Amino acid sequence: MLNPFKLERYFAQHEFSARFLLCTSDCESMTVGELLALDQDKDSNTIELDSTWLGYTESRGNPALRQTIGGLYEGIDADAVLLHSGAEEAILNFCLATIESGDPVIVNTPCYQSLQEIPRSLGASVMPWQLRNNGKRWELDLACLGAMLEKTSKPPLVILNMPHNPTGALMSREEFAELIRLCRLHGATLLMDEVYRYLERDAAERLPAACEAYEKAVSLSVLSKAWGLAGLRIGWLASKDSQLLDKVASVKDYNSICASAPSETLALAAVRQTAVITAKNRQLCAQNTALFRQFFEKHENYFGWIPPVAGSVAFPWIRNCTAQASADRLARELLEDTGILLLPGSHYSFDPAYFRIGLGRAATGEALGLFDAWLDSKRL
Repeated sequence: MLNPFKLERYFAQHEFSARFLLCTSDCESMTVGELLALDQDKDSNTIELDSTWLGYTESRGNPALRQTIGGLYEGIDADAVLLHSGAEEAILNFCLATIESGDPVIVNTPCYQSLQEIPRSLGASVMPWQLRNNGKRWELDLACLGAMLEKTSKPPLVILNMPHNPTGALMSREEFAELIRLCRLHGATLLMDEVYRYLERDAAERLPAACEAYEKAVSLSVLSKAWGLAGLRIGWLASKDSQLLDKVASVKDYNSICASAPSETLALAAVRQTAVITAKNRQLCAQNTALFRQFFEKHENYFGWIPPVAGSVAFPWIRNCTAQASADRLARELLEDTGILLLPGSHYSFDPAYFRIGLGRAATGEALGLFDAWLDSKRL
């Protein structure tokens, strides 16, 4: 049985009533008109949307959209892409198709709850692979992963989110190569949650997609984060393992069956404009990271943080955290006094000193100024 999704219940309570969302993981969105205006052939796109047939769509997804998504990867074509209604459905269908009771599943933590909760609910033997704050960067211990892989009695599933939510961490190319080597050595399937890919502060540090690098890897992505188009509810799995995707497609028949036809049409316009949209959101995240850097430098006696390397989130902490000065209490009082929403680390089942901040929204500067003034008034 699934436990309540703490993060999603928290946002269900506050997301549409808080004055400022200073902790969201998605980037600034846009209107349908703004999206279509980005395409050079604007009239053609308008005609596509107006003429979109509102019947069922293909279960695996619009072929043109899958082909265009495949173009985001090396060596991936339309047949290697399976569309879903958001990343959450993709995670659920993947787990239902691949996990049996007792299966070893290694999951990096802290993580988006479904990445470990769904395997646990299916009876898997879930082993947390902890991301650690070494004072200078968030890092994954690959020797630890190797030791866990050695102990598994059958080929395991490794689940990794990179770039990472909530820390903004990004492993190096050398670390990524070692990850792939270890998975291949032990015959592990790798599910790589890559929903923040394209939001690297330095594009040169962008990792290869897992599905490009390893024959038993599955790359998960969605238009919600780097594209900022969460309302389209279009996500996908990409993999060279056709048999695995076939299994997931069979489970999808019992779930959404197919995606929304208008969403697929708009998603095609978005994926065609990936370079433009993600460049804008990278710039916004970089600008907001600079604002947060100034904020945390001013309040360095109260907060610590590691600036994010990639993605649209970061995971600062309260120094000298106590029950009276925890992230949960900070978030509660800040919301009550100012309407600003933070996400306490307790919603990741993590240290109560930590909280998530979001870097992808246009109103971040205004919210941060109000947060700063509030701290000054509290003499923190």
